[in-house]
Amino acid sequence: MTRRHARWAGATLLAATLGLAACAGEGSDDGVALEEVADDADSPATTTTTTEPEESGEPTKQEVAAALGGDAEGVSDEDAMCVGLAMVDAVGLDVLLDTGALERMDDESVGSLADLGISLDDAQKAALADALHDCGDLRAMLRDGMAADGSIPPEGAACVVDHLDDATIDRLFVTSIAGGDAALDADPELLNAFTQAALDCMQAGVDVG
Repeated sequence: MTRRHARWAGATLLAATLGLAACAGEGSDDGVALEEVADDADSPATTTTTTEPEESGEPTKQEVAAALGGDAEGVSDEDAMCVGLAMVDAVGLDVLLDTGALERMDDESVGSLADLGISLDDAQKAALADALHDCGDLRAMLRDGMAADGSIPPEGAACVVDHLDDATIDRLFVTSIAGGDAALDADPELLNAFTQAALDCMQAGVDVG
């Protein structure tokens, strides 16, 4: 796999986990309707009064997670929400609200937590990786995300992912979420792992795009 393809794979992961151009979660619709019945002999008509919807207040954890998880190709809604929740748990809801993460998800310049001014320490990265393990099959998520737009044939994506070890899969997800393409480009071990995987697949006659 070339350096360009490695960056593209990272961008695919970012789309799957941060939901670029995803809509923010919808607010609450818990409006309360009150009906008052006038029981006057001279005025038998019924009068209905509806209060204004209650203010939803600050965004909920689920709303922020939905915005972060997004609506990316190759990733189920359930897995996307799980990834979003993992990010919220690792970073902290208050931190994300302070950075305006929910409102900034439509900003095309936001492709990682770093773009929101958020950095993760080693403990947070480890917690994120652990939480991601509860989000279904990460290998399948990566494979489907890589093949979603046709840039890499499904068999090529499957082969490359099969040639990556579990530690590399974890590192790729966490690095993509935390730092985006810049962090991926600055991690030669990840790029070398993808390059070697692609070379192995090409030597086996598999089309990797």
